[in-house]
Amino acid sequence: PSLWRQAQLNAEHGLFSVADRVWQVRGYDISNITFIEGQTGWIVIDPLTVEPAARAALELANTHLGERPVVAVIYTHSHTDHFGGVLGVTSQEEVDAGRCRIIAPEGFLYEAIAENVIAGFAMGRRAAYQFGPLLPPGPTGHVDCGLGKGLAIAAPSLIAPTEEITFTSEELDIDGVRVVFQLTPEAEAPAEMNFFFPDFGWLCMAENCTHTMHNLVPIRGALVRDALAWSKYIDEAISLFGDETEVFFASHHWPRWGH
Repeated sequence: PSLWRQAQLNAEHGLFSVADRVWQVRGYDISNITFIEGQTGWIVIDPLTVEPAARAALELANTHLGERPVVAVIYTHSHTDHFGGVLGVTSQEEVDAGRCRIIAPEGFLYEAIAENVIAGFAMGRRAAYQFGPLLPPGPTGHVDCGLGKGLAIAAPSLIAPTEEITFTSEELDIDGVRVVFQLTPEAEAPAEMNFFFPDFGWLCMAENCTHTMHNLVPIRGALVRDALAWSKYIDEAISLFGDETEVFFASHHWPRWGH
């Protein structure tokens, strides 16, 4: 029954308001894409797995919320479903011209290449068994992926970060929005980070806290997760940000509000 309920909740898709100036598009991919209204444009958190899904999500946001340029992209971590659609929201030319910042945790580029290029062919084949993207939708085929409704299928893309977060409590001003970061390496992903918006009480927990019992040994062959380190990062996030948090959201599933 719990898996069936999870599948029902993941089936709720579209553009959702998380807080004033924060929206998510859910159900276009296995992960969420988050749009935050900055002073001059969109701050995008995790541009999904593939370009077509990310482009469709951006078009949805622009259609209903008003068109804005993408001025920053934040990769929460080094798994493909959190950066592979970046060319759907910006371009290398925009980044090279300084019109769009790409922000990621320390070690992101190395880990993204190590996992998705060096081990990519073997992991890609095993991922077909883990996520079942080729199964026909239906009660005897593909129902759900747990972390999301399903994995978008197309070639992923990547733009290298222009800035790396190198220590916990590092603070950036991103298009007029203050963001405080917490590094969480070698846990859910080899390079990952949570971050908090202190002027608004918004907390993004990347994929460190989602509405599921997360795997520790992915059958596709991704690195084994350090459960003890992971638990300590969650405790640290509570200590750093818990008292000020008004809304919590993540790179999968739905937000939670209040304390």
